[in-house]
Amino acid sequence: MQPELSDLTTRLEGLLAASIAELTTEFRNHDVADLVALIRLERIATLQSLLDGECEMFFKPSTMQFGGHAEALVGWRAPPSVRLAMSFRGDGIELYYRLTLEASDAHVQLDLIRFEPPEASPDVRCRRLALALGAARADRSTRTGGQLQARDVGYQG
Repeated sequence: MQPELSDLTTRLEGLLAASIAELTTEFRNHDVADLVALIRLERIATLQSLLDGECEMFFKPSTMQFGGHAEALVGWRAPPSVRLAMSFRGDGIELYYRLTLEASDAHVQLDLIRFEPPEASPDVRCRRLALALGAARADRSTRTGGQLQARDVGYQG
């Protein structure tokens, strides 16, 4: 039974990673030294505000959030790495994961996922997570051609 759980975890992590690819890119646009400084100086509230604001660029408010814990792994023998505790809540799914940002890539590791109501089938779990992540996406109708566009609010310039 353990191999099934491992396969399911891998599938769920893959769905999550694909869903947050743009968000991860946005996080990685910050200078790693700035992120490390915020973490080392314990400016967690500042980091929370920064990351949650970026989450809301891609996801509806309060669905994808920074979990309030971060680690900076900095040494002489390897490039720096930043690990962020993150959470997702939507459509009866509560998910906690770690997002690791490195020089050349990023990856996710699931810590906990809870379905309400509980799901027994791995395929149904994957389908529900994919649907919940899709439903949590922010309204991107204001973007066209990769550029943010102002909504027409009756401005007479």
